[in-house]
Amino acid sequence: MIPGICLLILTGICWVGIAIVVNDAAKKRRDIDFILFASSSVIAVTAIGMMVFNPPLDGPPIRRLLICISVFLAGMGNYLMLKWLRRAMVQGNCGAVWGITQSALICPFLMGLLLFGVKPTLCRISGVLLILTGIILFSRTKPNRKRKARGWLLPAFGAFAASGLAQCFANLPSYWTEIRMSNELRACLVQAGTVCLFLATTPFRRKKSDPVGTWKSVVLLSLVQILSLFFFFYRGLDLVAEHGCGAIGYPIAQGSSIAGVLLYSRFFLKTPCTLNSVLALIAICGGITVMSL
Repeated sequence: MIPGICLLILTGICWVGIAIVVNDAAKKRRDIDFILFASSSVIAVTAIGMMVFNPPLDGPPIRRLLICISVFLAGMGNYLMLKWLRRAMVQGNCGAVWGITQSALICPFLMGLLLFGVKPTLCRISGVLLILTGIILFSRTKPNRKRKARGWLLPAFGAFAASGLAQCFANLPSYWTEIRMSNELRACLVQAGTVCLFLATTPFRRKKSDPVGTWKSVVLLSLVQILSLFFFFYRGLDLVAEHGCGAIGYPIAQGSSIAGVLLYSRFFLKTPCTLNSVLALIAICGGITVMSL
């Protein structure tokens, strides 16, 4: 149980890098679609190479097909989430937008309780409530830019919805234990979903893809995703699910990432340290601790 929690916390730390990439793309008006496409291609190729050394899938044929489809759909949802996240960050505060989006952790938690018999213990419920309290406090931050007061809310909640669906789809392999899916195959299918949705929407884009100035972001996003997907995240989900605690996987990883973004915003973006942000950090770290008991 403890090794799984540690891996999920490391995942959250890696996800801070995703927030950094998206925020930088928002500030500098970089092409987030190309960044996602290029980094997903790098990760997918890396995953295919690693699958040579690790059998990717085992189990009943129908379940294998359903699992592959669900992880592929998770990649599509992840693409939409990051696309809308960037749009919201153009007008809103980085921390507030990230906090709203990451509150989608409640979706796989509820899925585990309602569909897969995860026990709603007092510690688990209290931990999630503490994390959500921290997110609410964090999200009350005012926008950094003088734009329309609520112009960022619609894309932020769109990112919330896409993130919630993606998390539920990505979490299914950890519950269907008769199917053994390698981390590399999961990562490959997620990135394939991202690449396919990018290619499907390219003809409808008003602007052509512009790779200028995006390569540092592509490298950083590829690196943090390879670390989290291949070595930390899926293994951590499997370990906590083996102990009947699959519902806490995403909350721990996302709670860690929210705390990390709070610290990054304070010390690197020089965001003022408000009472709400301090209380949010305390609530989130407390929630992670309580859920781990």
